[in-house]
Amino acid sequence: MWFRKTADFLTILASPAAKLFNGIAAFFLAAMMILTGVDVCLRYIFNSPIPGSFEMIGFMMPIVIAFGFAHCALEKGNVQVELVTSKLPMRAQAVMNCIACVVFFGLFILITWQSWMRAKGMMDVGQTSITLAIPVYPFVLCLALGSAALCLVVLRDLFSYLSDAVTK
Repeated sequence: MWFRKTADFLTILASPAAKLFNGIAAFFLAAMMILTGVDVCLRYIFNSPIPGSFEMIGFMMPIVIAFGFAHCALEKGNVQVELVTSKLPMRAQAVMNCIACVVFFGLFILITWQSWMRAKGMMDVGQTSITLAIPVYPFVLCLALGSAALCLVVLRDLFSYLSDAVTK
């Protein structure tokens, strides 16, 4: 069935992107931890915190979150409550999963699109951060990229569930 082949093709596309983004997210999470630790030590030992550290951590947070989305979805690391659905027949479960994927995909396509438009607007006006004067748009673009990668994974899941609904 072509649903399964499409799901396999989307896995080939989404898996490397999700793994790359997850590695980037891990790097920035480690950087946030180090920056926070050094900032706290400097603040309490030498009474001299790192200027703009709060701002830098605030910019790293969307990268950590958005770039972790796709890998979490790819590995099925999200929490699912199956109290009711586990009692249904396999085909009904697959249909419900298809509906959930369509809704989820629609939501994250909107998030991707609006993040892209917001980043473009910020770039056009040259919006920068207050303390360090860092351009803001690259961090909003990271949200758009992470959401787009998540959309690929959700689309893969949709085709996989469609295949299950048709074959079971």
